Amino acid sequence: MMNATILSMPLVNHGVKALFGRSDLLISLTLWISLFLCLLNIALAIVFRKRQTWELVSYGTACVVELAVFVFALLLHLTLITKVPYHLPPGLPFDRTQIGAALTIAAGLFPAAYWHRINVSDLPKRIADDAKVIKDRDGGVRVRSDAPGEWMN
Repeated sequence: MMNATILSMPLVNHGVKALFGRSDLLISLTLWISLFLCLLNIALAIVFRKRQTWELVSYGTACVVELAVFVFALLLHLTLITKVPYHLPPGLPFDRTQIGAALTIAAGLFPAAYWHRINVSDLPKRIADDAKVIKDRDGGVRVRSDAPGEWMN
C-alpha cells in the first residue's frame, strides 16, 4: 500500500531540491570544485610560467575568482550567510545555487580552455600526424625475442 502511495506522488520540482531536499549537496560540491579549480589555475600558472603575460594574468584572475567563490560557498555552508540577495523570477526550473555552481566551473576552466584550444578543422591533420609518428616508432611497443609466441593464462 505504501509503495503505491510513493509511486503516485508527482514530481513537481525537477531540480536538485527534488532529489536531495536541499541544495546543501550542491554547495558542498561547489566548495570542492572551486578549491580544485583554484589549485588547477595555480598549477597551470606555474607550469606555463614562461608563456605570455596575459596567459599568466588570466590564470591568476581565475584563481582569485575561484577563491572568492570558495569563501562565499564556505560561508554559505557554515550558515554565516543565510540569504543571497539576488532574487530570481518565480517558476524557473533552476535556482541560484545551480547558477553559482555553473558559473564557478565556467570561470575556473575558461583560461585553460582559451589558451590551450585547438581548431576543430585542424584536428584530422593532427590525428594523421600522430598516427604517422606512432607508425614510425612501431607504436612504442617493443617485442622481446625470447617472449613466448602465444599469450599464457
